[in-house]
Amino acid sequence: MMKRLLSIFSLAILMVSCAPSRHAIHVEMRHPSRSGIDLAGKIVSVVFAEENADQVTRSMAESFTRSLKEDYGEETVELYSVNGRTQEYTGRDSLVNLLMRTGSDVVFLFDSRKGEKGPSGLPVNVALYCYDGMNKEDKVQSFSGTKILAASSDKEFMEEAVKAGALVAEPFETQWKHEQYSIAYYESNSWYEALVRADQYDWKGAMDIWMTLLNTRDIMKKASAEYNISVACYMMGEFDLATEWLDRSDADNKLPTLSDALRKRIEARKQ
Repeated sequence: MMKRLLSIFSLAILMVSCAPSRHAIHVEMRHPSRSGIDLAGKIVSVVFAEENADQVTRSMAESFTRSLKEDYGEETVELYSVNGRTQEYTGRDSLVNLLMRTGSDVVFLFDSRKGEKGPSGLPVNVALYCYDGMNKEDKVQSFSGTKILAASSDKEFMEEAVKAGALVAEPFETQWKHEQYSIAYYESNSWYEALVRADQYDWKGAMDIWMTLLNTRDIMKKASAEYNISVACYMMGEFDLATEWLDRSDADNKLPTLSDALRKRIEARKQ
């Protein structure tokens, strides 16, 4: 009986010794905008209708577009004008048509109307219609608000319009959040090298090394490498691949705390 207890105790020590160590990596992760629309990695077009576009609308639309360019990239956002009135383009089919004409993934239809000037300035009512061709919901989203342009000269008035356009863009800009992720590793040169690359945010380089570590009979090490590959896929925005690799890791030998936390993050980004 004592020998059997000793054997079980020895096996328990062996199992614990096979568990991977964990290394925390701190990153600033890009998240969808406050509006809920995710523009990262997408081609965006901003459109205004000529018939409704006075100089205020043009200036605000230009400023709105410029702000999105600064956030998402100069080559990913373009401003266009179309003939006719704004009301002709607010429906889903019309916005899909604009999407196809501009070769974009997301289209914003930008409109603004002046109100009656008051003591605090000139109110400008802004309306935005957005259609995201990559969103499974397949619907038009609309946003509206009022901006007060306070100015005493034409020059100041246009400067205020530019500022207002930038303010309209803010809810659609990236949210950056500080997050911590765990990487599994073992005490060997290959695992250390992959860890160094992950610390440098070279996720492709780290993943290439973890791929070579899959060829092992140690099921815990294989599951750890698969988990790490899932993290790398997530970091590179490949959320479906991240799920596939995490499923493999769970099937081989689930790393409970690590796996559950990562899966929640993946599912949140896939929605």
